[in-house]
Amino acid sequence: MHFYATRCLSTLNAMKLLGNSSRGLFPIQKYLLYRTCVLPIALYGFQLWFFKGTPIVKNITELKKIQQRAVLWITGAFQTSPSNSIKAIADLIPITLHLHKLNGRHHLRYTSIPPLHAINSLLDFQHAKNQIPYKTTTSKLTKKQQANLKSPIKDVNEQLNGVKSYFNLLYPLFSSGSRIVDYFSSRFSFYSLSSDEDLYQHLQSLNLVFRSSQVNHSSAAVICQGRAE
Repeated sequence: MHFYATRCLSTLNAMKLLGNSSRGLFPIQKYLLYRTCVLPIALYGFQLWFFKGTPIVKNITELKKIQQRAVLWITGAFQTSPSNSIKAIADLIPITLHLHKLNGRHHLRYTSIPPLHAINSLLDFQHAKNQIPYKTTTSKLTKKQQANLKSPIKDVNEQLNGVKSYFNLLYPLFSSGSRIVDYFSSRFSFYSLSSDEDLYQHLQSLNLVFRSSQVNHSSAAVICQGRAE
């Protein structure tokens, strides 16, 4: 990790020649350079040390140093500026949250690897895709050995146990919510009808709108039943 951190710091020092706070590259261009040229080097192979039970404080400290120097270069802020504030201005999340995001995606990618991949033999039998389990796989260890085990494969097994092959289409998180109404608020009208006469007048107005849409060939009428509960 120290080798790649040194390379990233050297790259950032070289990038300062491309522009400063008064002239040269725009902040968005500096941001793209950092995300495409520096961050992949800093996080190369981070899955080998970023898992539960390992001492990661030293590596996280070096990554924070890299990101802090990059943020100061992108925004042109002073070194005494608040760290979280300038990260928000530079559109960069804390490096620890970024590692958790990438690590979660890395775990989910194990569900799409080929059935004959060698890693399948190290996973639990329900995720091995009919591969013969290796002699050191977690499913062949005792409970005490599994409790003392510190390995990325153990984290992968725990993550894959929460992945299901089906999902509920009507789950609340999948609903569109009020996004369409918020974006096109001028196109929606809501009426509160208190009497039968108001309902009759409202139906008559809807009939007029529908008839006018039939006459006008450039318009379309969509009729559906909706109810707010």
